[in-house]
Amino acid sequence: MAVASLRGWAPKRVRSRTSPWVIRVRGVALLVIWLGGLTGPLLRWSDLDSADASFLASVVQGGLLVFAGGLVAGSQLGEWFYRRAVRAQAVHQAEGAGGRLW
Repeated sequence: MAVASLRGWAPKRVRSRTSPWVIRVRGVALLVIWLGGLTGPLLRWSDLDSADASFLASVVQGGLLVFAGGLVAGSQLGEWFYRRAVRAQAVHQAEGAGGRLW
């Protein structure tokens, strides 16, 4: 799903509501979450003590989850500001066109 999102694929209902760059950013966030899920097993296979590996895994996984959440929140916020600006511009152009016609 993450690779498909990176390529811009999403279900039709998602594509109609969001822009392609938001879909790609969410794909990156999914890959970051997947990478966070791999850190635990990879650190357990390493030569670290189990206590050290567990501590390091929890810190890395928590950091990657916060980063992925920030990516998703940032893309959603950017999409919200973009739609708000487009709406304001459309209203401004409609008012300008209305004033010229009278």
